[in-house]
Amino acid sequence: MPGIRMHQLEGFFNVARYGNYTKAAQQFSYPIGQPAVYQQVKGLQEDLGVLLVRQAGPRRTELTPEGRELFNFIAPFFDGLPKVMERLTSASSEPLVLAADQFLAMEALPPALLKLKVQNPHIQLRMHERATRDVIQAVLTGEADAGLLHLMERPQGLRWEPLGQIGAALLVPAGHPLAKLDNPSFTEVAKYPLIVYEPNSPSRQLTERLFKESGRKLIIAVEVTFSQTMRAFVRTGLAPAFIPFLRSGSKSSQRSTLPREPNTISFDVSSRLKGGALPFGLLFRSGMEESLALRKLLKALREIWG
Repeated sequence: MPGIRMHQLEGFFNVARYGNYTKAAQQFSYPIGQPAVYQQVKGLQEDLGVLLVRQAGPRRTELTPEGRELFNFIAPFFDGLPKVMERLTSASSEPLVLAADQFLAMEALPPALLKLKVQNPHIQLRMHERATRDVIQAVLTGEADAGLLHLMERPQGLRWEPLGQIGAALLVPAGHPLAKLDNPSFTEVAKYPLIVYEPNSPSRQLTERLFKESGRKLIIAVEVTFSQTMRAFVRTGLAPAFIPFLRSGSKSSQRSTLPREPNTISFDVSSRLKGGALPFGLLFRSGMEESLALRKLLKALREIWG
């Protein structure tokens, strides 16, 4: 097959559409003169060994039967290309699919999403709220383009962009004995059953880590999946719980959101974590960093939490 070049096809398309080399040159998105357009068409005809365009008058061209066949084939591509490019550059062609655990979807995402939509109103985002392990699976299988979550270890084969940290707060019902203390020690906390996250979740590991490092045994009142469920149970007076809260990853701006709930008291126990708080960030497959929508989302998240 002859080595056809895109710029030759573009020149031929414009000449065929406008029937004139001068008018054709005016349609290009970059500066080009009538002689250059003529050379594009001439080169295409020489490469194909077929006459496509012939002179029908001093300033008028017409297509040969072979030229009409080629034009009919390439016209839909060139006619639709500007709209496709506009959608791609505005990152609005398809929604960016983001999986997130409920805690980060409610706490970390809203301010970043607001900033993203103000700066890039055409970007579309489709949200899936999942348990942490399901977020990872969705990214691995391609069901989601990216995952916003907190991790102890990054899964192999995926990119990880850290954004901030998740601290630990002890949320206590106002009528609970621990609420009467200024700063409950683990000796005191370990006397009572706690509401905890489901086994093997990062937040459960965070709670277990706190008890392991304090040398105390964890007594479980009930296990839950989502932070809002845990907060609701504490509000009703069921039991205390260690609740995650967000801390900015920036040294210059230590933004934090210590949990506040009606009929409860909060204690920041992050300083009792050896080795630092739990990191949270954006997880995605290699190659997704080329997505304009993903880059803009990551930029917004960094501006809020990075």
